[in-house]
Amino acid sequence: MKEFNDYDRKYPNLVMDILDYFKIESGIDKKSILKFCTMHGKKNGGGVDLVYQPEIVSRICQKLCKKNKLSALRTGSGLGFDDNYGFIIHNKHEWERNYNKLRHYYNSLVYGFEYIYYFYKELVIPLVWEKGNGDYSAGTGFKFYGGIVTARHCIEDPKHLSIKGFSAAELRESQILVPNNPNLDIAFIDVGRSDDLEVFIDDGTILQDVLVMGYPKIPAFTDFLTAEKGTISSKAESRLTPTKGAVAAFGDNYLSGAELMLITARIRGGNSGGPVINEDGSIIGIACQTPYYDDEIGDYDDLGYGIAVPIKYLLEVLRGKNQTTRKNKDFFRDNTLCGE
Repeated sequence: MKEFNDYDRKYPNLVMDILDYFKIESGIDKKSILKFCTMHGKKNGGGVDLVYQPEIVSRICQKLCKKNKLSALRTGSGLGFDDNYGFIIHNKHEWERNYNKLRHYYNSLVYGFEYIYYFYKELVIPLVWEKGNGDYSAGTGFKFYGGIVTARHCIEDPKHLSIKGFSAAELRESQILVPNNPNLDIAFIDVGRSDDLEVFIDDGTILQDVLVMGYPKIPAFTDFLTAEKGTISSKAESRLTPTKGAVAAFGDNYLSGAELMLITARIRGGNSGGPVINEDGSIIGIACQTPYYDDEIGDYDDLGYGIAVPIKYLLEVLRGKNQTTRKNKDFFRDNTLCGE
């Protein structure tokens, strides 16, 4: 990230080291940003070469203060080098046990969506399927706990379906899990991989900023990862009700019996199945297909909104609650359209 000289990638533990250094303890009044940088510098003869630039560390501390995660104890020094801060570690055991999760959380708060994008980039993968007429369409999935999460409609009766990074043989041996509720547009392809992938999840809240990642349908491209920022506008209980009767019945069938998230980021065709990630760096939902509106009425996406299924419904499926197993997996093919 340019604002922080790409420190998010160069020094992934830096924010945690800053918080640990400024923890409230005896001698806290003697601490400063410059002393922190000197302590982490490299000895060079009788001096020290600084690894971290004090002005960057100062900027990180100011960001943490704005997020109410750090308290300013002494500020106003020249360039902030002598500034001092305080941080309370309430439970040292929990701090150490959840180190990776906390590191990701604080990095997300400081470095923002650019950091979050690169953290999840390798987990988001394109799906390509062939229709009955020979045309190709695109979709999105993401790696999650030994399998692949995607939109349910992506795996319902395609002629051929390929997923980047997974062979047809591996996919045909998988177990495909979907919710009992046919109106929930999510599916989990359990391939049983033992990948040690870090994924963090949480519930979304209204007015929370989010990032939607996916592979939209762009002519001549099947491997074009995009990211859209937006805000959770609403959580819809039961269903959305269009004003025209002909479409209202379809909307009722599509969304009945589920709480869905309405977000201001557009979810275009192909983005379905991609992760919706909040500003804390946690996946809170799965982008899903919007209700179909005919040309006379217009496309729901014209309003600039998208719909996402909350992560809780996926967790229910993974826990064996309200799930159905799909039998047919003969449609899987080796990937030939997306570069490996």
